[in-house]
Amino acid sequence: MESAIRSYSVKSFLTSVKKWLDGTPPVWVHGVITQFTEKGNMVYMSIADFKEGDVKPEATVALSCYAGRFAAIRAKAELSPTPFTIKEQIKVCLQVKADVYVPFGKLQGTILDIDPVYTLGELALTKAAILKRLAIEGLLEKNRSLELADVPLRVGLITGEKTAAYKDFTTRLAASPFNFTVATAYARMQGNDTESSVIAALESLASRGDLDVICIVRGGGSKTDLNYFDSEALCRAVANCGIPVFTGIGHEIDKSLLDEVAYQACITPTDCAKRLVERVTDSWNRLTQTMQGIAESAKALLDAQAHELTVCGSRLQHGVLSRIHSEKEHHVQIRISLQKDLAHLVRNESIRLDRNEEGLRQGSRKILDLEKSKFELMDVRVRSVDPQTIIAKGYTLTTGSDGKFIRSASDLNSGDVMRTRFRDGSVESIVR
Repeated sequence: MESAIRSYSVKSFLTSVKKWLDGTPPVWVHGVITQFTEKGNMVYMSIADFKEGDVKPEATVALSCYAGRFAAIRAKAELSPTPFTIKEQIKVCLQVKADVYVPFGKLQGTILDIDPVYTLGELALTKAAILKRLAIEGLLEKNRSLELADVPLRVGLITGEKTAAYKDFTTRLAASPFNFTVATAYARMQGNDTESSVIAALESLASRGDLDVICIVRGGGSKTDLNYFDSEALCRAVANCGIPVFTGIGHEIDKSLLDEVAYQACITPTDCAKRLVERVTDSWNRLTQTMQGIAESAKALLDAQAHELTVCGSRLQHGVLSRIHSEKEHHVQIRISLQKDLAHLVRNESIRLDRNEEGLRQGSRKILDLEKSKFELMDVRVRSVDPQTIIAKGYTLTTGSDGKFIRSASDLNSGDVMRTRFRDGSVESIVR
């Protein structure tokens, strides 16, 4: 039994919706680019809405555009008064014609045009917001507060490989009379890799520990390429670098957020090198002036000392001559006094010698008589204790067989032989 309700196939339904959308006019849609791909002759893009403080999109729509049309849209952005590059993470306002991709039932849109004024306003707001955050955190003056060497001859250089900026910078330093040494860390200076490669180069040079200054230089070019130097992460890296950072990016009229946080913002790579040469020149001039001042002061001091030495020499000469004259007079007086004293001394010594001679003559005779008396008395005493004298008086001397004197009967034993001396001879006896 057939149903009374009229129904459509999915394809018929989506085809009808597509036809209905084909009849609707294009509308302007704004959002943040979350995806951007160029493939063949097509450009694919997604834009989305976000709540403040939330990274999850509230709504997303897929867009596409033929490469030829998109080239005109891109040129419109890059030729605006303040050029910008259509890339991920920027806000855009696009004219879109709604469409449905029937095979997948997917709502999509075709990009027809772009409103540069909207994006430029958003970019200005973004730069202002970044600048405000950096100011609040004290990062605008942080690198500037570092002490730059008076003679910054050891230079770290961040630039593109084999670029005019590298040549301009190094040629200007080489033309100076000073011996600059340059340590180069090459980086991408345009495109999406600018931020990461410049930060990596900055960290590499800062870690060396032997540099006086780091210079980030890039020559002129498309203004859209210079927008990469408005990166907040790059600004923070430069602000927090422990070495003074000079920037020389673009032309005279170009100014990026990176210039706001650098120690010194220069208008071109050549100007950046020129500032370094001027710094060293100023230091050299100050040193030269100081040396001249020291030389002049030293000469004045030497002249003053020479005059003082001349005066002192004259005073010393006069003093020496006066002292010599005084000493001569003193020596004459001493000589006269010595002559008088010597005559008196000789006379006194002559008298003393005569007196001593007489004393020796009389004293020696008395000493000899006294010693003769002592000798005679000693002779009498010696004779009185002579054994012969004692024996002559009737005493005897008894010795043992060993010749020792016998003084006690206890010294003898029965059978011992003893000898007894008399005045007129001696006898031997045997003890019983």
